[in-house]
Amino acid sequence: MGKNVNNNDWQVKRVKVVQLESAEISYRIFGEAEVKVVIVPALGSCSAEWWHLAERFSKNKNYSVLVYDRAGYGMSSPSSIKRTPRHVAEELAQLLSKLNVTHKVVLVGHSQGGLYIQQFARAYPHLVKGLVLVDPLSANDNIFKIKLTEELYKKSGVNKLKALRIGYWLTSFKLGTFFVPVLKKAPPFYYYNHFSKEAETYILKAFTKPMQYKTAIEEYHFSHDEEEIAHLKEKGNFPDIALKLITHTPRKAMEEIIYYGGTTEEEAQLIDEISQKLMKEYLTFSSKSELILAKNSSHYIHLTEPELIKKAIEDII
Repeated sequence: MGKNVNNNDWQVKRVKVVQLESAEISYRIFGEAEVKVVIVPALGSCSAEWWHLAERFSKNKNYSVLVYDRAGYGMSSPSSIKRTPRHVAEELAQLLSKLNVTHKVVLVGHSQGGLYIQQFARAYPHLVKGLVLVDPLSANDNIFKIKLTEELYKKSGVNKLKALRIGYWLTSFKLGTFFVPVLKKAPPFYYYNHFSKEAETYILKAFTKPMQYKTAIEEYHFSHDEEEIAHLKEKGNFPDIALKLITHTPRKAMEEIIYYGGTTEEEAQLIDEISQKLMKEYLTFSSKSELILAKNSSHYIHLTEPELIKKAIEDII
């Protein structure tokens, strides 16, 4: 098991760390029962974004929930290996082994975390009972570059590199703390503003850490590297396990694309149609798949309609 951490700088008391071959990983377990649920956050997101949800989910006394920071995020150290989907899955497998989790679990993955749990299911099917994919990234995400004009691609918000590079530049020059008021109005706070003080401090600290942006940039690169993701497009070698796909409602997403990207309604509709089509490809991976529409959410479904995720988890368990 991991060791306790009481880091005054991060102001946390219940986060533990465990040493893997390639990195030191920080994590929290919610509940007293056997760990049956593992949450894998999105690109650039730390575990604290999910703490209140893991606590809520674990109120069911039949299982505990593990939430962790990937290498380079939160209190986890940088990794000595490249941030490819395969390596991210390998580190999660090592973490589970260190925590003596040798049975099958339900994996919950948001956005890029969805791509990672897909990779994990392929590599370690003996450890997976089912997947809950929350607005997941597709291995075919590069198709946006083909389907959209160069100008519309820039407006779409699909490419995350520009924002990540700006974040890295600001934090590298220790300017991140000056933008905390702005960060507190951006995701995830834009969608949920009732985080505990401990979680809020952790999230903001992570957002002012250059390594988190550097890691996210590398993760984004490899999740769009055709050589690294080609196998994630194949359907034949995917285990026939329970798969719950939870997607955003087009109306909500289109409103945000129009507002932040300055697109027309027709352009926003095209962008979202591609997004929905890519996500729904996951339904063809398993005969035990189910589509769930989050009727009142855009991308941050876990913060706006968490009950859908809780139900999906318990249906699989």
